[in-house]
Amino acid sequence: MKHFYLKSILYAAFFCLLLVSSGCTKSKSDRANDRGIEQLNENNYTEAIKTFTSIIKKDKDYLPAYYNRAICYSFLNKNRVAIQDLTIIISKQKFDEDAYLNRAILYENQKKYKKAIADYSHVIKINQANFTAYHYRGISKYYIGDYKGAIKDYKRAIKMGLHSSGVYYNNAVALDCIADYPSAITYYNKAIKIDKKLNRAYYARGIAKLKAGDKKGAISDIKNSLKLGFKQASEVLKQLKN
Repeated sequence: MKHFYLKSILYAAFFCLLLVSSGCTKSKSDRANDRGIEQLNENNYTEAIKTFTSIIKKDKDYLPAYYNRAICYSFLNKNRVAIQDLTIIISKQKFDEDAYLNRAILYENQKKYKKAIADYSHVIKINQANFTAYHYRGISKYYIGDYKGAIKDYKRAIKMGLHSSGVYYNNAVALDCIADYPSAITYYNKAIKIDKKLNRAYYARGIAKLKAGDKKGAISDIKNSLKLGFKQASEVLKQLKN
């Protein structure tokens, strides 16, 4: 089984970093930043990058332009330069939780898991209540084969209040990897309870049931996953019926 891919989560996290100045004392940089955000919201990323770059050329300490330009670069899949912008923010503002978190997500999407883990760990050091950092660090740990470490992080995130199909599903996958099938099934159940159309969870639960000796339950789950559009289930069903 595979974990949820992070790309869509990355954008949601980045949008939290849109910094808009308010009040009647806006500077030229503030007004230009507002214009860049409008271009970003219109999906005109290339022009938005030009706007934010022009701000930075005039004021190298205007951090919102770096944040927002990083968003644009990430939408254009230019993760390397997005990371550079976030690194500049970190160098100027060493305890910036959001910059570390988003740089970690970018590292994770680049499969640079050890660098991602280092940044997630730094976020947790800054804010021990950041359950998102625990969840995402768990994903990176999973991908380097540290399944027990991943499970520990997922459970910490859940205990802290993260209630999502993603964290339950990811925890179940890691439990699968250490052959704890009863516990994996429990967490697949939780993921499905939240998202009844999560086809991969039905499929994964079916495989876990099969490994636990419940062939009938496995076939039922794998059939459901196929009905919900998980095409990989078709071949497995053929094998189970033979």
